[in-house]
Parts: sequence; structure tokens; C-alpha cells
Amino acid sequence: MTHPHPTRIVVDLSAIQHNLRLLKQHAGPRVSIMAVVKANAYGHGAVEVAKAAVQAGVVWLGVSSVAEGVELRESGITARILVMGYTPASLSREAMRHHLSVTVYDPGVAAAFSRAAAECQHPVCVHIKIDTGMGRLGLLPDEAVAGIDAITSLDGIRLEGLHTHFSCADSDPDYTHEQLRRFKQVVAGRDVPWLHACNSAGTMGYPEAHFNLVRPGISLYGLSPYAPVEPRSPLVGQLKPALSFKTRVALVKSLPDGAPVGYGARYHCAGPRRLAVIPVGYGDGFRRTPHNFGEVLVRGQRAPILGSVCMDQCMIDVTHIPGTQIEDEVVLIGEQGGERITADEVAARLGTVNYEVVTALTARPRRIYTHTNEHDSP
Repeated sequence: MTHPHPTRIVVDLSAIQHNLRLLKQHAGPRVSIMAVVKANAYGHGAVEVAKAAVQAGVVWLGVSSVAEGVELRESGITARILVMGYTPASLSREAMRHHLSVTVYDPGVAAAFSRAAAECQHPVCVHIKIDTGMGRLGLLPDEAVAGIDAITSLDGIRLEGLHTHFSCADSDPDYTHEQLRRFKQVVAGRDVPWLHACNSAGTMGYPEAHFNLVRPGISLYGLSPYAPVEPRSPLVGQLKPALSFKTRVALVKSLPDGAPVGYGARYHCAGPRRLAVIPVGYGDGFRRTPHNFGEVLVRGQRAPILGSVCMDQCMIDVTHIPGTQIEDEVVLIGEQGGERITADEVAARLGTVNYEVVTALTARPRRIYTHTNEHDSP
């Protein structure tokens, strides 16, 4: 018999489908969507999210590695899949066997794919990446023409797309337009099935950069790609966060004034305190240092974390929340009783971005998938 972990992540698939429809409506009928489901769909669960995205009509799924693509194929997903990250030559046959399109930017690696295509007697579909100012993977603009020609001249290589990635679409329009200018200069006059440049912020804020395919990631999950101080697209307010992170109270106890709490006795009770132990810790992605989540929700009220977060448990102060008892629901991200803790709030406490907050949630908390249908219309 399986005994589920009391800590769980609840994912509303209808919220994800709502967000996809909203983004599709914004992009327009001539632009297709690539749903980015890398890193276990930003912690939401790649297979279930990918299936929901396909049901919502997406044309492409974006993953980071061949392993992520194979996971989707083995779950029965037949949609187009692009491996957006590095695919070593040693995985060329694996990629082809599972009908994955791959990102290339190095003629030497492309030559290995060409040899694999000859052995398999099947072409490999490639998207060539252009580094227009991210400083990451891709051909630099001044080497792009020669690089593209070298790659596409190889036998068995089928050029399916050209793409780039915006580094400042959430914050710097001038730099983004310069990246767009460089990309347009490279792709000008080329007959390529798919051209794509836009991440979530690009999709929301730069319709002139949509080409015929956009790649929303964080916005797919109902989270904003913008920092709180940056200009926001009106679409942000219409997104529906899909993820809630929850656990339950495992124990309630009273401690006297000055009693130590947790490893290292880093916290001592300031007066008599009533605390609750909750079965969640950094083994679940509930951050320990240098900062923790700060607060959780119990009975619709905020309860501060006491002492150091442990691997499997942590302690919270419920002195001000009468009636707290074992099995009470505890919300770490999400809403309870009209109060809400968002991934953005947690990110601000941790000194990071909402992307990391949700992606860092580990495999240990069980994922529960719901489909409320309350988000079916944008």
C-alpha cells in the first residue's frame, strides 16, 4: 500500500490551459505556441502539463535535454518537441529514435548528427541557434552565415528552424530591439519553416518579434516574467497561477520563554510560545538558507517560521492562531481563507526570481492534478 507524503503540490491544469489560450489570443492566428516544459515543467510536472498543453492546441513543446524529450515520448506524447539545450553527439541516435528536433550551433556536432542520420537512413531536424546578445549557446551574428551554410550543407540535416533568445525582454526595450535587429539581419531572405525569438516577456511585450512561433515559459504557469519594479504587460493581471504548495500540521506543542528551537539553537522563544511542526523541509524545496520562506498560512493567518528549516520538517509559531491542531492544512504557496502567499513574494524573501522558487520544488512532494474548468475562457 502506498502512503502519500503529506506535503503536496497541487497543479490546476485548467489554469495552464487558460494561460495558453490567453497567450495564443495575444499572439494571433498566424503565430504558433511552443509550451516550454523543461525542468519538470518548472516544477509543475512535465508529462501532465505537456498533455494539457497539447489538449489546448499547442504545436510545439520545448525541453532542455534529450532525456526530458524521451520522458515525454515514453508517456505517449506525439507533438513536436524541440531540445533547446546542448545535445552531445553521443546522443544523436537517441534523439533521432524518439523523433526529437535538436538545437545545433556547432558544425562539428552537426557533422556527428549527419553521420547518425546516414546510419539511421533518416534525416535529423535541427533548429540553429543564433546568439544575438545573450552570451550563451549559439552562433554569433558575424559567424552565423558561414555556420548556417556549413551545417545545412551536411547530408541528412534538415533545417527546421532558426532561433535566438532575448536576455532583457523583461527590462530593456532598447537592448531587446537590438537583439531583434541582429536576428532579422541573419534570417533575412532565408526560407525556414520556423523562426522564433520570444520567451514569455517577448511574447507579451514585443509582437514585432513573434515571427511564426513563440516560446512562453513562466507565463504558461501563471507567473509574471517581470520583476515587480519593471513595466508590466496588461496580460500579467489575467494570468492564473497554477501551483499551490501545501502540507499539514504534524504536532502542536507549548514551549517556555527562552526555549531553543531547531538545529544550532539559532532561535530562542521570546516568551512562552505555541509552535507547530510541519513535515516539509529543504528536501522538498522549502529553502533553508541564506533565507527561508519566512511565513506560511494556517487557518487563514500568517505563521512565521521559527529556527532553521530542517531537511524534512520545520517549526512555525502559531501562538496567535487559536485552535491550531494536528492535520490542519498549511499553505506554503497559494491561498487560504482570503490570505495569499505568492511565488513572487517568496522569491522576494529569498532574493531570487519566481522561476527558481517553483523549479526548485523537488520530486518528493506528490503532485496532484486538478482541472476545475473555472479558467476555460481568457
